[in-house]
Amino acid sequence: MNRAWPVRAERAAARLKHIAYVLRAILALNVLVALAKLLYGYRSGAIAIAADGFHSLLDAASNVIGLVGIGAAQRPPDSNHPYGHRKYETFAALGIAMMMFVGCYGIATAALERVRSPRLPDVTAQGFAVLALTLAINVVVVVIERREGKRLTSELLLSDAAHTGSDVLASLLVLASFVAIRAGWMWADVIAAALIVGLILKAGIAILQGTLSTLSDERRLPPAEVEAAALEEPGVLEVHNVRSRGPGDDIHLDLHILLDPATALADAHALGHRVERRLRERWAGLTDVIVHVEPALDAERAHERVGGGLKAEG
Repeated sequence: MNRAWPVRAERAAARLKHIAYVLRAILALNVLVALAKLLYGYRSGAIAIAADGFHSLLDAASNVIGLVGIGAAQRPPDSNHPYGHRKYETFAALGIAMMMFVGCYGIATAALERVRSPRLPDVTAQGFAVLALTLAINVVVVVIERREGKRLTSELLLSDAAHTGSDVLASLLVLASFVAIRAGWMWADVIAAALIVGLILKAGIAILQGTLSTLSDERRLPPAEVEAAALEEPGVLEVHNVRSRGPGDDIHLDLHILLDPATALADAHALGHRVERRLRERWAGLTDVIVHVEPALDAERAHERVGGGLKAEG
């Protein structure tokens, strides 16, 4: 048994536990922000802040989805899921994007209704106070989630931070619309709501691209870099058929290395382990590395480079 496996498993469990802790704290703040915006939007009739409140409510909903995804991702590998359950975290991030698109539809519908029945919202000093407070909370949320998302290389936290980041911009738009409304510009409310829809769509598409990249097993490591790292190990004569997939902190990698045909089986086996160790030291996100050891015969050599890496038959 690989002695490093229990250590990696323990680190992975601690990582997911910390992500869940961050999400629970952010969930409480998002609920507070959403309620404040929605209550004031309902009282004042300002569609822009109501839309922003709905946007914040989606932030809270995405946190719930994220917690569900983390709960599934914490389950260890089993006979039906030999690679573990980490993709549930990616599915949760995908759910966040879907929630954002649903929110866009609701905001757009409300904005169109205001166009049909125009009226000037009642914006007071209380509205400015609500926006200032919720904006400050959202800035704190974005800073914490981005910092922890980068530190833990979590797709979920980074995608949720992008979502909340769009909420910060949305709040700034609402603030601008409040100033315009106080100046008597009736359509500022609707224009701000329309711009908020654009912000949500942009953030949602970015999240969608990232999650689909993982779910479609898009290449994670440049083959040429993997080849160069493996060739640094004395005795490795060629590296080809490099493949990688998975999220940034759960990368699965396999490659073929060619050795002198006269190398003893035990020595070849040990060399393969040294290559694996070297690659793990080079890329911290590697959780599974498969090194295929082959003799350096003409029939086994690569004769073309495809997608940036050497490609051989078999």
